[in-house]
Amino acid sequence: MFLWNMSLETGIPDVDHGRKRLLGAMADFFQGMDDPALNQHILAGHTGAIFNAMKAAFAAEDAVLQSHGTEGCERHQTNHAALTAAFVDLCRKLIPKIKTHKQAQQCCLEIYQMVDEVLFHHVTKEVAFYRDLARIQVKKAG
Repeated sequence: MFLWNMSLETGIPDVDHGRKRLLGAMADFFQGMDDPALNQHILAGHTGAIFNAMKAAFAAEDAVLQSHGTEGCERHQTNHAALTAAFVDLCRKLIPKIKTHKQAQQCCLEIYQMVDEVLFHHVTKEVAFYRDLARIQVKKAG
């Protein structure tokens, strides 16, 4: 489901690398949902990997936007901060309460909903914007 494909490429290597890493962490999380040994520790590891990849991807995007002097950079950073905070808050709320495999599965489903509907949507929604930014960069260089 969370696989990198050509439709997600922006043409900006740093942005694409960060997004590939984020989608990889999301895919690992998704595959881990069926793990018969799923527990608090495993779920924390998967969500931690998503968080780290999210931070790296968002930092790469922010660096590109700042280097281009793009309008709305602060708003974009604020959006990234809100996404990160919402993800962290959800994980902090759910993961410490896990005691059983069934609870881990339930928490996983709630976190998956955010990963799928919010983070993945955010990544796919911005592709056209970054492609346009890459085209402008090529035109300026040429």
